[in-house]
Amino acid sequence: MARTSAASDTSSQQGLRQALSAFYTGSPESPEALAKCAVTGMAHVPGGVRVVAEHLWPKSAAATFPLELKYGVNNPSNSIFFHQCIEKQFDQLRVCLVCNPFDISATFVVLDQELLLQDVEGTGHDFKYLDKKYLKFDEDKRPSFQLLSRHAQQAFAHPGNKQWMPEEDLLSFKSVLQVGSPQKSAD
Repeated sequence: MARTSAASDTSSQQGLRQALSAFYTGSPESPEALAKCAVTGMAHVPGGVRVVAEHLWPKSAAATFPLELKYGVNNPSNSIFFHQCIEKQFDQLRVCLVCNPFDISATFVVLDQELLLQDVEGTGHDFKYLDKKYLKFDEDKRPSFQLLSRHAQQAFAHPGNKQWMPEEDLLSFKSVLQVGSPQKSAD
């Protein structure tokens, strides 16, 4: 998936960061609001914690963007801020967000159990601390649950996940994905 470094200075990347900041916080001018990880809540720290803007549907696959969605690949709801360690694992389908459209929340799920004891650099936490973390979103300031659900379905279908997660956990989350895939018109 395409990503934009919070530390990068190119005008298009700066524009994406400002659009994301305006979308999620209402303030495109506030530097500390520009890049806050959705999972850890930590802000980007120059020379320290890197927070990146992650496209949920890859920019490189813009031609195949789901037509049922009313916006394009560069819409802020197709992006989310992640700590760089989380973003890397998200891209590799080793973690995902399982959405609950009924209370506008998601659960951060670590699929690859080998990640559990790895540190999330600069946070003082490991992936085990973040596993099954409940994330609450505002109705009008959230990533597309439809796209997050598509990512989660791909992650759960990934060939490695049968060895990653205990079967009972895998089955419980798969049932949520089958039942809870949001079809709200807001997406």
